[in-house]
Amino acid sequence: MDYGSEELVVKLYDIDQQEARIIGLKEYVIGAVAASMPPEFPKEALKAQAICCRTLAVKRMGIFGGSGCKRQPGFDVCNDSLHCQGFMDIEERQKAWGSRYEEFTEKITAAVEDTSEVIIVYNNNPIEAVYHTACGGCTEDSENVWGNKVSYLRRVECIYCKDSPYWKTTKNFSVRELKRRLAINFDDSLSDNREIPGLLENINSTASGRIKKIKIGDMIFQGEDIKNLLGLSSTKFSWKVSALSFQVMGHGHGLGLCQYGARGMALLGFPVDEILKFYFTGVELKRLERPTYTKPLIGKTIVVDPGHGGDSGNSGPMGLSEGYVNLEIARAVAEGLMQCGAKVMLTRDKNEFVSLSERIRISNEIKPDITLSIQQNFFPDEQVGGTETFYYPGDVEGKKIAEFIHRELIAHLQLSDMGVKPADLFVLRETNNPSVMVNVAALSNPEEERLLSEPQFRQKAATAIINGIKCYYQE
Repeated sequence: MDYGSEELVVKLYDIDQQEARIIGLKEYVIGAVAASMPPEFPKEALKAQAICCRTLAVKRMGIFGGSGCKRQPGFDVCNDSLHCQGFMDIEERQKAWGSRYEEFTEKITAAVEDTSEVIIVYNNNPIEAVYHTACGGCTEDSENVWGNKVSYLRRVECIYCKDSPYWKTTKNFSVRELKRRLAINFDDSLSDNREIPGLLENINSTASGRIKKIKIGDMIFQGEDIKNLLGLSSTKFSWKVSALSFQVMGHGHGLGLCQYGARGMALLGFPVDEILKFYFTGVELKRLERPTYTKPLIGKTIVVDPGHGGDSGNSGPMGLSEGYVNLEIARAVAEGLMQCGAKVMLTRDKNEFVSLSERIRISNEIKPDITLSIQQNFFPDEQVGGTETFYYPGDVEGKKIAEFIHRELIAHLQLSDMGVKPADLFVLRETNNPSVMVNVAALSNPEEERLLSEPQFRQKAATAIINGIKCYYQE
């Protein structure tokens, strides 16, 4: 299908109504912006929000190779703002905005249209364009929230949200209320007006001032747990023990776009690209590249594994190196897949030995849509040979891909059909994505080895594999 002339659609799961909704990408972004940023904000801030909402959707949309909503299989996103992102439909906006509905709708629609199909990319891939209400002076490093380092989610000093109502807020608790909410033990017979030594201690905070761990009473808490249990707006807080008064700075997790900071920058005249590049480190803005019939693999990442390589591979009677043959086929496959729009990574690009564990590590680190391993079968009996394709038992998508590839290989190569088979092979078992292993031909069969020595035959094998993968995505 050629998507170039059609509007892209988002498969949204409405958690409140527990129903599926199919929405055009433009209307989805309008609803997502409406749910995430006050419509009174200046236009450049709304444009920044529109690009973030669109990028988050594209990052998850199946048509671009996204993983979809992990809580709702089969859907691109849900409307849970704590999981994917919020969404307000027309009725909800009319109810929330009342007499200003037309004004706000026109304003948000203009921001969405002015940034039509623009997304944020890092290394040419859509990013997790996360956002929060206000950072309170400094955004956060991803590892302090998610546990893993993300290159474009780096801490930045931000003075632009200083005028927000969330710059600094205060929340007071009695000793007994604190004890009840946190289920901790300490002497609550003391007056709330007296200092309580040792109530809060062993404090571990991030460079941006957000609490990672803290001991309160006899319990150790994560900063995020304290935030949730006490209803604080951020983990960036300080306190006065004698009054049990928490001073909180900011609102939200602190990752990515600071929305009130974007508002402040927009009021100072910063354009949308400078706003986004301030909060997301090392990113670029680019127009969405749509999948087409000629480029059906846009948005897909594929790892091609040419086996271990080097001189330790099998050789047939003609002395043909398995490592060399596999690499030549893999290079042709990679080139063809890239012409179809895919991002491709080879586990090795020379005829040198790369261990199986290292090739698995490369694949799992990249987190591709497919891992394709190219090997050759080797039988002592020269009369045995043909083409066979393997998938890991229980890998439903791997089986489908294997069947598409195998069908094309048999049609193109016209060798003996040895079938599509489940196999508990290490390379299939340990990769964390749909995986296929292709044995193109037998290096012990003189006729098949002769064919493998011919560049035209290796190209035919590569073309068959490419066609199989294209057919899988065009189904």
